[in-house]
Amino acid sequence: MTIAKLGELIQPAKVKRAGDGDFPLLSMTMRNGLVPQGEKFKKRVAGADLSQYKVVQHNQLVVGFPIDEAVLAFQRSIPAGIVSPAYGVWDLADKVASDAPYLERFLRSPRAIAYYKAKLQGSTARRRSLPNPVFLDMEVPLPPLVEQRRITAILDKADKIRAKRREALARLDTLTQSIFHSMFSGQPAHTPLSDAIAGLTGGRNLVGAEDGSNPFRVLKISAVTSGRYLESESKALPDGYIPPKDHIVRQGDVLISRANTTELVGASALVESTTGTSALPDKLWRAIPAVGVDPRFLIATLQSAATRAEISRRATGSGGSMKNISKPKLLAIPISLPPFELQQTFATRVAAVERFKETHRKHLAELDALFASLQHRAFNGEL
Repeated sequence: MTIAKLGELIQPAKVKRAGDGDFPLLSMTMRNGLVPQGEKFKKRVAGADLSQYKVVQHNQLVVGFPIDEAVLAFQRSIPAGIVSPAYGVWDLADKVASDAPYLERFLRSPRAIAYYKAKLQGSTARRRSLPNPVFLDMEVPLPPLVEQRRITAILDKADKIRAKRREALARLDTLTQSIFHSMFSGQPAHTPLSDAIAGLTGGRNLVGAEDGSNPFRVLKISAVTSGRYLESESKALPDGYIPPKDHIVRQGDVLISRANTTELVGASALVESTTGTSALPDKLWRAIPAVGVDPRFLIATLQSAATRAEISRRATGSGGSMKNISKPKLLAIPISLPPFELQQTFATRVAAVERFKETHRKHLAELDALFASLQHRAFNGEL
């Protein structure tokens, strides 16, 4: 296996603007590369004037940001589309030496990401960038073309298995709401949410760091945006700071985001387990279920389509991307509140679904570990 500099394999593409042309609008995704914007956002989020957007031809490489999250992909789905003018567009410099799918796999691999992170320049985390000369100086393992295609085929097959497992998990995620709908859809929503929540408490506005020695961490609002509690979505607290006990997240807590985009404000999650070292920020509330309210029923109510729509409608804010929901407006949302025994029946069914989902998550974690191992071996000439 030979080693080539990335600059030997790609070169800056000649910039072509959309102008008055009619091109499909593409967005970057973490798993599926470049896709039509409607597939990612279910609607167009770009402005009306697309004249300065960059035209991307088939098999050109698009590099977005943050690059250390592997926000890059070759455009391989359509003859030509357009992307944000902030993105970089590159051509393959030597189509004989390198195969686009193989090169994309490498550029999105843990080995490449480690290189990006080590070479980023700038002081602000989300604004740090990788200068083109540094990007092009990266070393790329380059076996013969036939070997590149064999490696890509193996990684593609493994990735498809992971995708099927994620799809199964996504379907199970919708099952909880299906059970909720089938059990409670006919009940009138005339009870204010305040009858189901005895109290809402939040944390402090704490400035966290990506790294630090403090064992206590402060949650990001992304810890709940998926609908599942992700304790890893957190930052280290300043050294020496110990959060008050009532700010520490506990197992069984119902967490609600009071601020986010219109679509995500009010996102909620149930804390199934915790290390006991995560603190609430000021943008997350702990909801205390009222007497006679099951936490799983409360979460399902908060995540139901009707409640989500009401939260989005009642949220306010002058910013185009960040909205807030106040306690009075949230607690005034009408819900249905069935007898506690029926809530417990629902909770039992949901718990069974959660056990099944946990099995799938463990299998997915094993597949992720296997995929990482395959990548390591592939780009070290051991596959």
